[in-house]
Amino acid sequence: MVVKDRRTKGEKAFDIFNVILMCILCAIFLYPVLNVLAISLSGSGPVLRHEVFIIPKKVTTNAYKDIIANKYIYQAYLNTIFVAVVGCFCSLLTICLAAYPIAFCDFYGKRLFKNMILIALWFGGGMIPTYVVMQKVGLVNSLWALIINVLCSSYYVIVLRSFFAGGIPKSLIESMRIDGANDFQILFGLVIPLSKAALATIALWIIVGHWNDFVAPLLYLQDRDKYTLQIVLRDIILQASGSLYEANDASRIQEGAMIIPAQIQNAVIIVSMIPMLIIYPFLQKFFVTGITIGAVKG
Repeated sequence: MVVKDRRTKGEKAFDIFNVILMCILCAIFLYPVLNVLAISLSGSGPVLRHEVFIIPKKVTTNAYKDIIANKYIYQAYLNTIFVAVVGCFCSLLTICLAAYPIAFCDFYGKRLFKNMILIALWFGGGMIPTYVVMQKVGLVNSLWALIINVLCSSYYVIVLRSFFAGGIPKSLIESMRIDGANDFQILFGLVIPLSKAALATIALWIIVGHWNDFVAPLLYLQDRDKYTLQIVLRDIILQASGSLYEANDASRIQEGAMIIPAQIQNAVIIVSMIPMLIIYPFLQKFFVTGITIGAVKG
């Protein structure tokens, strides 16, 4: 049975235009990534002669071997993973604890509590006062400063509260309370398991935020062994100080091939992108659901 296409000529033309536009945008977005990957995998000669575009020439993986063997880049990678993973877990916990009472509880001072969250969303303490507070509590030059400083975002609390209120029927909450469950049992036994879409979306935001954070590590970290990947990447690419990390000596020979700064720089960029490229496909299916359910029903 042949299904007749009932689209009008205008709709068909729009679909064709849309496909062409998306292909052009995809090519524009992919070219820088493919170019960086090609340079990181190419030999030093074609790179120096600017012959590499999106296809590697004289393919070599020496730059990646150099990164894996480099203790500073390896340590920065571990530091960033620690901040992203631990920071995501701690932030999700505090955000859930803040959003739950706003969505499902009636208590004295609830309006004040909501207003305090909104005030924190509109106004920040400022960089210098925040640094002074971190210094007073002894968190300067500690990875925990990067976690605690952004532990509970007002924006994420509002998003999660909207999801709680719009995506979870209050009748379920009331039924558990009738059965004798307390608020912690309701939160961890019912609300959180039913909020996987919203939590996965917020988790993706938090992880990407920690992974790409540059200002906070630059402000709070002093020892090179505690640097995150973005700081090391900045030093290698922008300040041309890869020698600090034993990663830009053009005269050094590895397995008969010369390693130049451009190869190291682009290889570090690719290595820093890998975790986000791995995580995003698994969380993408939750992204739209987690954002729209609370907005439509709340």
